[in-house]
Amino acid sequence: MLLGDALTSCLIAVVFGSCAILGLRYAFYIAFYERIRLYLRRRGAGYEMYTPVVTEELWEGLGSAAIVALGSWALYAGHNMRCTMADTSGCLAGWPHHHLPWTLDALFLLQLAWYMQCTTKHWFGLGRVTGLDAALHHAFTLALLAMSYVLQLLRIGLLAHWIFVVTNPLLSASKLLHCLDVRPGKKAFFVLFTAAYFATRVVMVPAVLLPCTLVDAWSVPLDPRAAVAANGFLLLLYGLSLFWFGRLLGILFTGKLDATPRMVATAAEVRRWQKSQ
Repeated sequence: MLLGDALTSCLIAVVFGSCAILGLRYAFYIAFYERIRLYLRRRGAGYEMYTPVVTEELWEGLGSAAIVALGSWALYAGHNMRCTMADTSGCLAGWPHHHLPWTLDALFLLQLAWYMQCTTKHWFGLGRVTGLDAALHHAFTLALLAMSYVLQLLRIGLLAHWIFVVTNPLLSASKLLHCLDVRPGKKAFFVLFTAAYFATRVVMVPAVLLPCTLVDAWSVPLDPRAAVAANGFLLLLYGLSLFWFGRLLGILFTGKLDATPRMVATAAEVRRWQKSQ
């Protein structure tokens, strides 16, 4: 383990690692918040109100892009030993005698720190209140990452995490285009994001991931309780993905993308923004 035993490493990541990322987030806000506000003011009336949202989505998009890039590198640079979308034969084969580089350990701890800062950001005044569905998503993801790390199921854990997060940078970009009301690009990009989301989080999970976790997990000496818990969290995440995909279809088919952006700020956020002026 990179920082001692597995549980200690997880604790250090979620406490100290998330605090370090929150510190970087604060520095990002200090450096760019005012610049973004001035840019939105020049863009036209009404846009300046979206400064907190645009700043947050820029940070989330850059962070998720870095996570996806590191995961893609680990997945396809030979570190995952035949555990990819094209071949899952090595995901669980030979467990628990997997020889894993320290870089995979570091990547999992970074992911734990990232999701913990996403969960706690509002407590430090660095983001909007997380909705119940997003809070559940973060909780299930943290639980799966911690279980993967503690049980050293890093190969299958890396593949699962990559499938679930690879479209996150596209989501942030789509939100930014909508906030800025970029026409007609925002609608085309949203269609691209929805198609990518469908291919990964709707199709690939049952086609690639679940056969490995629901079937192959019983062929290795893994505690059945751990297998049931991990598959339970995975199925809950998949259920949330289907729920969100339904929302995406609703946005497409109800013409919300053609309207002036309104979903980016709640009434409470508008009042706070107006008071700060």
